[in-house]
Amino acid sequence: MKTVGLVILGIIVLAVIIILVVVEIIELALGAILLGIAALALWGLYKWAKNKIQD
Repeated sequence: MKTVGLVILGIIVLAVIIILVVVEIIELALGAILLGIAALALWGLYKWAKNKIQD
């Protein structure tokens, strides 16, 4: 009975670790996407401001 409990506990611990790793990967991907969007927005604002100053 003890070994069954340890196996179940091991599976639960492994599942929690996998979930945490997946969440970290998703957060990293979202962070990169948001950083890209922010960079594009800043670049767009820079181009717009540059055109306004030249006019």
